[in-house]
Amino acid sequence: MSAHPVMTPSRLAATLAVLFATACATSAPAEKAPPAPVTAAPAAAPGMPNSKAMLLFEDATKAAEAQAKSGQRDDAALERRFQAVQQADPTFAEADYNLGVLAERQGKRDQAFALYRSALQKKPSLKPAAAGLARLTRAQGDLPSATAQWNDVARGFPDDAESRAQLAELSRLTGDHDRAQEQARQALIRDPKNLDAYKTLIRSNLDRKQFAMAELVGVRALKISTTDPDLYLAIGDTQMAKGSVDKAAAQYQKALEANPGFVPARLALARLALKDEDFAAAEKHLSRAVADGGGSAEVHLDLGVAYRGLGQPDKALTEYEAAEKLQPRLAAIYLNRGIVLQRYKDAPEKSLELYKQYVALSGGESALANDAPVLALRREAEALVAAKSQAKVQEQQAKTLEQAQQLQQQRLKDAEERASKGTPAKGPAPDTGKQGPDKL
Repeated sequence: MSAHPVMTPSRLAATLAVLFATACATSAPAEKAPPAPVTAAPAAAPGMPNSKAMLLFEDATKAAEAQAKSGQRDDAALERRFQAVQQADPTFAEADYNLGVLAERQGKRDQAFALYRSALQKKPSLKPAAAGLARLTRAQGDLPSATAQWNDVARGFPDDAESRAQLAELSRLTGDHDRAQEQARQALIRDPKNLDAYKTLIRSNLDRKQFAMAELVGVRALKISTTDPDLYLAIGDTQMAKGSVDKAAAQYQKALEANPGFVPARLALARLALKDEDFAAAEKHLSRAVADGGGSAEVHLDLGVAYRGLGQPDKALTEYEAAEKLQPRLAAIYLNRGIVLQRYKDAPEKSLELYKQYVALSGGESALANDAPVLALRREAEALVAAKSQAKVQEQQAKTLEQAQQLQQQRLKDAEERASKGTPAKGPAPDTGKQGPDKL
């Protein structure tokens, strides 16, 4: 057993919240929620886990801390430890919460949601569990429900800064910038170093095209942290909005220096590289983004464009197929696949079919701009189809003529051979001058 004194569940949960601060939903598919936890008789001391569960929880916490320090994650081992805590005391809410964190870190969102909810049911005052539920609800795109959940947290914890910072961002996402800025300021009153509040202020000012104010907030935020990649991303987006591409790229690069696995910064740099037709740089960033779990349909599509620019059509087609599996109604997939088949695979007929799909998914012919690239591509494909058809007719005519010439040459050759052998050419019998009797 550990020589350290046994910590209280609330203190241990706070420790785990820090250790697992990097937990976030990944691109892995959500898994089916596990069955509801089995209820058991109350612990000997009301509201307190039993001593065995407390010791197991402390050991599990130390294992998590050791993994964090070594940089070697073993989520399965930690899950077994916290499951042992559950078995020792099914009423231990913090064990459920930490299992939820581990599930969320592995992309098992449904399982994480169920575990956070279970923890909150067992201990309504467990704020991290309530925050976890609200965070996952927002990740599912249900902003009204997420707002309601964060409001519950804010009411239950009047001094809490995080809930107000989250409410500020939700208000920004719904276009209520006045409320967003007020809630962000309320968060900063409670915690002057709350970076989420600063980032919401940056993006709110950016949305309202108040670039100078966004830059000023960014400068203040950098005094608090120079290692937050999302902060550098927001500052970079501000520079992009101002048209300062080089300064934006520098901020995106700083985001990657802070966290090489930060996918949004890689995608921002990839977009700049594609715009400059630096396909090698774009491919590097996009491939890394896919490897780091950022393989959305749009990312696979852009990676296909990069491969096409590098003259690798087969790889491009593979990426377009991956994009289609993820989002079949993404119109640009069919346009770009058509280009590859037209330019690299001599298949303009198939390209025309793909352009037709692209137009339909884009809203029809009436929705196309007069200079839409698909119009020129379609005319080019139609011309290629007509040229191929004409070439086929000419090829057939040439083949027929060649066969006739070969037959004539063979006849001449046969005639020459017979003449050389003194053999008369076959023909009608010679006329002897005799005629048969007239028939009546």
